[in-house]
Amino acid sequence: MWRSLFQERRRCGVVRDGAAFVRTFGSKGAGDRNFKLPMGVCVDGDNHIVVADRENNRIVVVVRTDGSFVRTFGSRGAAHGQFDDPRAVCVNAAGLVIVADCGNNRVQMFTR
Repeated sequence: MWRSLFQERRRCGVVRDGAAFVRTFGSKGAGDRNFKLPMGVCVDGDNHIVVADRENNRIVVVVRTDGSFVRTFGSRGAAHGQFDDPRAVCVNAAGLVIVADCGNNRVQMFTR
C-alpha cells in the first residue's frame, strides 16, 4: 500500500507504509518530466500521480508505479485552462481534477 507522496527540491517522491522510501521522479526544468516547484500532489482513480507544478503553471500527470510521464495540461495565463501559481490539486470521486489557481484567485475543475 502506498502511504504518502512528497515533494522536495524540484522532484517528487513516493513512500510506502512504514515510511520505506520507494523512488523519486522528475528534475528541475520545464520539459515533460521536469518540475519547477511542485506543490500539491494527489493520486487519481487510475493510480496516476497528479502534481501542481507551480512555477511552470501546469498540472503534470505521471504513472504511480514507475513515475513515467503521462501528460501535462495548462499554461501561464488567466483564461480557462490556464494557471497563475497553481498550488494544490485533487481528484474527486467523479474523476474531476480540481486545481487551486492561487494567482488568478480561483478554483478550476477539469475532466480527466
